[in-house]
Amino acid sequence: MTVQTVKLSGKEFVIVPKKDFRRLQAQAEQISAQDRGDVAEVRRRKALGPSQPYAKLRQKLGLA
Repeated sequence: MTVQTVKLSGKEFVIVPKKDFRRLQAQAEQISAQDRGDVAEVRRRKALGPSQPYAKLRQKLGLA
């Protein structure tokens, strides 16, 4: 990947080829989809109520 940096008005910018930009954009979208799935999983677990401590769960199942 060929990268060029440019400084305009004190701000630094990066110039990349369009093909590389599209690839980076696709990777970002894929990560975002995974993050959305993680958020949905957290909401689902929170809706189930508070979790039980491991020791209490072992007692309840008769494993302690």
